[in-house]
This record gives sequence, C-alpha cells and structure tokens, in this order.
Amino acid sequence: MEISLLPMAGINNVAEDAALQRGGDAPQLYVRDAVNVDITETGLAQLRSGVRPVTTAAYRNLWQSPLHGDVFGTLGNQWVRVDPTSWTHEALATIGEGDDVSHEVLNNRVVVSGPAGLFVFDGSSAQRLTFDSAAPPMVAALGGGSLAAGTYGAAVAWLRGDLESQTSEATFVEVGESGLLRVAFPLCMDPSVTGVRLYLTRQDGGELARAGDYPANAAPVDVPLLPELGRPAQFRHLSPMPAGAFLRYWRGRLLTVRLNVLRWSEAMGYHLHDERHGFLQMPQRITFIEPVEGGIWIGQVDHVAFLEGAAPEGFSARRLASRAPVPRSSIRLPAEAVGAAAEGGREVAVWLAENGYVLGTASGTLIEVQAGTLKGLTSLYGSSVLAGRRIITAVSS
Repeated sequence: MEISLLPMAGINNVAEDAALQRGGDAPQLYVRDAVNVDITETGLAQLRSGVRPVTTAAYRNLWQSPLHGDVFGTLGNQWVRVDPTSWTHEALATIGEGDDVSHEVLNNRVVVSGPAGLFVFDGSSAQRLTFDSAAPPMVAALGGGSLAAGTYGAAVAWLRGDLESQTSEATFVEVGESGLLRVAFPLCMDPSVTGVRLYLTRQDGGELARAGDYPANAAPVDVPLLPELGRPAQFRHLSPMPAGAFLRYWRGRLLTVRLNVLRWSEAMGYHLHDERHGFLQMPQRITFIEPVEGGIWIGQVDHVAFLEGAAPEGFSARRLASRAPVPRSSIRLPAEAVGAAAEGGREVAVWLAENGYVLGTASGTLIEVQAGTLKGLTSLYGSSVLAGRRIITAVSS
C-alpha cells in the first residue's frame, strides 16, 4: 500500500495511527515528529536552516528593541548593547549577574530589570531609573528667627531634572518663640541627582508642603521665617519600584514579579511603588506575565489566570483551565500575526503549554490552538520569538 507523505498537516502525537491520514478532496497526513524540518503552509517539508557559532562572548538575555532594532543583553554583570553584525558590544551599566533580566520599551527609551535594580537607556547613556531613598534631614531649633513657637517638620526628596524621588521620613523639632530652623540635607552619593527638594510643615501641622529646591549636597540652610509653602508632598510613604522578572509596561505602569507576587509602579510614576497596596499575591509561583488591553495574563505552575480590569484597584482574577505553561515562553503578538483572534486589531498573548501554543486574547478568552494534536511538551523554561509568521520557541533540554 502506498501512502503519500505530502501534503503534511503538521505534527500529531495524540491521535491513533489510523487517524493520522485524512482522505477526501484535500488529503493530508499528520506526522508523529518533524526533526530538522519545517512544515510550510502548503504542507511541504523544508529543511530547517542550519546554525553556526558567531561569537565566543557569553552573551545572555539577548533582546531586540522594536524601536530601532538595537540588540541588548548581558555579559557577566554588565548590561550591554550588542552589534549583531560584528558581535562586539558597548557596556552600558552594571546591573548584576543572573537570569531574571528582562527588557521593555518605555517612552521611547529602553528599560532593563536586573539583580541590581531598574536602569534606563536613552540612546546615549544609561542610568538608574529609581532613586535611593533619602535619609531624613537633620533639623535643629535655634534662636534669632521669626518663627512662632510650636512643632515643625521637615523632609526632603531627590531631584533628577524634572523627576522627583519618594519623600524621606520627616524630622520634627520643637521651636521656641522667635526661633529658626537649621536644616542639614542628607549626603547624596548618586551622581545623577541634580538637586534636593525641601518640604516643611506649618506650625503644629502634619502636612508637608514644598518649601524650596537646592543643589545636591548643598550646605545647611536656615529658615528664620516660614516661606510661602507650595503643593503638598506627592510621594510620601512610597518606595523605589523594585526590580524583578518579566518586566512589562501596562496602562501607564511598570510591572515586575518576584516568586508569586506581582508588583506595579505608580501610574506615570514608573520609579515609584506603594509597598502597602501596589502588589497582588498569586496562589502559585508566577511563570510569565503578558499584559493585553483588557487585563494581564499570568502563568502559574499548573494553569493560567487572567487579571481582568483597566486598573489594579478594579482587578478581577479568573482561573482558566489551561494546561501547564512552559515558564518564560510567552510573547505578545500584533494583530496582523493572529488574524481573527486579535479581536478588532488588539495584541494577543501567546505561550507554549503542555498541549502546544495557547492564545490569550485582549478580552480574556483562551484559545488552545493545538489541543487534540499535541501533548507532553514540558520544559524548565522557554524563550519565544516571532519570525515572519512563525513562532519559534527554544526550550531547555
């Protein structure tokens, strides 16, 4: 009996042998495995392109920016920009050594999350995205001023151009009649900081308001009379945005992950984080996150979840009966790459699971593309890319 091998319909390691061949007007044949070949859309087998070593440098965490096509990665503890034609590199910053390194585009700049924190590259230089927390200022009550007797408080925040850090803890001091305040600013060791902002309270008041800006590491200042105070301190009780795995941008916020905890930055304040409310604890270790228009897809050890909502305060978590996803295998695909699943031109999340590729739509719908034809795909982790109209996932052996 002769069996035509072409056209091939793809791989099927689930059905019985008799079900691998389909007859009729459009005969097709499924194969159990396809080693070193790609199956085209017309059912032909093409020899997969070979690979060759291009560099001896131990680059890791390679990522290509969709902005200008620049390639970034790590080499040891350095964040580097790589020239893929010569495989030379330019060192950008020391971000620490490890596998939890991820990149994202933010306001036409590239942000990286590494063991040493969050860093941003503007095309010419890299610097830390966050600020170190400022120590509270030292405040002394002296005579010879015009302050009314009472308790006054002072706090500071670092400045980097127009960017302001989280506010320090406040220092309070009792001032006698006709006294003054002498404020000594904390020492700043960050060379990117350009200034320090002073906040003061009114007499026996608790609200800190802007009192003035000074150069970084300025000499102590005397306040003999309370100046006209400006706006209240916006960033009290906030912390630097923590680094973590799976750095993503979503609706004006940065997202990172540590173990089973998803954290997010303040809206439009990417360097700031609310440790009291800016997180969500999942029941299992998080294996990927992919934000879409209607929420955030979250990989768990044996299933996936969808956080539905337009803002964290409105999140509604749904557990979906998906097979176990391969950790780190997710990517977002543009509408033109997925057709009708894009739901009106919106991006779609895609990841590799035990039963093949799975689409997560912008509205929270799960589409198991290869369910019923594939099974048993497991790995410690994977990394996916879109090459033309084909998704390629490299998995650990």
